Amino acid sequence: MHHYRVSGWTLATEIPLPHLFPCSAPAGEAAADITLRQGPVPPPPVPLRLDRDGIQVGADGHTVIDIPNCVRIGLTGGRDIMVDPAPGASWPEIQTWLLGPGLGVICHQRGVLPLHACAIRTGKGGLAIVGNSGAGKSTTATALVQRGHRLLGDDVLVVDPDTGLAQPCFPMVKLWDSSRSALDIGQEGQQSVGGKIGKWHMPMLAAFDPVPRPLSAIVHLRADPAARRPVLTRWPRPHAAAVLDAMTYRVYLADALHGRRHVLSAATRLAAHVPVWELVRTADFADLAEMLDMLEGLAGA
Repeated sequence: MHHYRVSGWTLATEIPLPHLFPCSAPAGEAAADITLRQGPVPPPPVPLRLDRDGIQVGADGHTVIDIPNCVRIGLTGGRDIMVDPAPGASWPEIQTWLLGPGLGVICHQRGVLPLHACAIRTGKGGLAIVGNSGAGKSTTATALVQRGHRLLGDDVLVVDPDTGLAQPCFPMVKLWDSSRSALDIGQEGQQSVGGKIGKWHMPMLAAFDPVPRPLSAIVHLRADPAARRPVLTRWPRPHAAAVLDAMTYRVYLADALHGRRHVLSAATRLAAHVPVWELVRTADFADLAEMLDMLEGLAGA
């Protein structure tokens, strides 16, 4: 049995998952927080609460992720994962869905707050970078790692809204060819992301920090074609809470499983505990060095 630590939970699986951080089995007779097995995945019970983006949430909360020609993933109670790979599907491609939508479903089934974010350890604390897909979160995080900081996670970040404590996710980021070129990163040891041409898994085990860290700041990253230089602005608390609500990973899953109220409540509490900023960047990352200086200054690094 293989054991991994992800987002504060212990995952037990008979299937090796090389993109995750290995850990010891739970002591004594304690069970792992999450168990992953391989086998058939039945459809969720009707009536469906959600049918969107290949994700179906059944009447009892059981959720199925169906990726044609790749994998079906069944998730129950935030604790049990069943994986049914399609013939010929590769495990690196399957992990793309396990560590993205799959982990997001687990978070929402458990009722915790998952931000759509990358996180970096700066000093003794952490810096979270939230944003829509394509905002440049992974590129910015990787550039900070190149400056000597440590990676806490990419894409799905579990944060305690009452303490600001961020749980390390997994030692890997996803980068497009353009980002790899801008950061002067070769292709050695990297694997394609979900069959997408030009996007790659980049392992970062040596630069990963497996220790939970309190966030000193959350930065909403946004590209603006009209921007000529980066601009950093602190959001007032009510707007910050709205930003965090909007930047919750696949928040429509929360709508289907628990209702939106608990997400907005968590976002409001987190905004009261951790300052939230907006960083507007130029469209082509020509301002990357200045952006990194701003972020390091914000984090006190």
